[in-house]
Amino acid sequence: MKKAPREVKYTVEYNPELVLEQNVLPTFKRHSGDKIHTIIGVENMYQQCNNCHGLKNEKEYNLSGTIDQYGRRKLRNDCRTCQNANDKVLRTLKKEHGPQASHCQICGKECNTRLDHCHITLKFRGWLCQQCNSAIGLLGDSIEMLEKAIKYLKGEKNE
Repeated sequence: MKKAPREVKYTVEYNPELVLEQNVLPTFKRHSGDKIHTIIGVENMYQQCNNCHGLKNEKEYNLSGTIDQYGRRKLRNDCRTCQNANDKVLRTLKKEHGPQASHCQICGKECNTRLDHCHITLKFRGWLCQQCNSAIGLLGDSIEMLEKAIKYLKGEKNE
């Protein structure tokens, strides 16, 4: 009789004694259900939402999905209100434009694609891989910036 495979979870417990001096940052604890998370920052701090630009208390932000090498987490860049609104838009667009494509519409790579949409008009644009979606996002979803990047890669001068 075969044994069921054990579920392995990767977790790092925060230990301030292991943090290198140049990486020491203020932290605070946040309880979430039965877990206690170590967050980079100070309790009751305020941060500006990347979407609505509102200055809001840290309690208005969910945790980021990533944990650093010391077991610390950051808060998301968008407040819960904006995150919930964006999640609702994505659910609606996925329902309207599903099923998910198996290939990225930019590079053609077969992968687990993600829905791409305009953050201003909220219109569906297509299905992209994480790399291509991040690349156009880092260039501000701007055709002008993409054209400048193409000129740069061709060795041409940009004004």
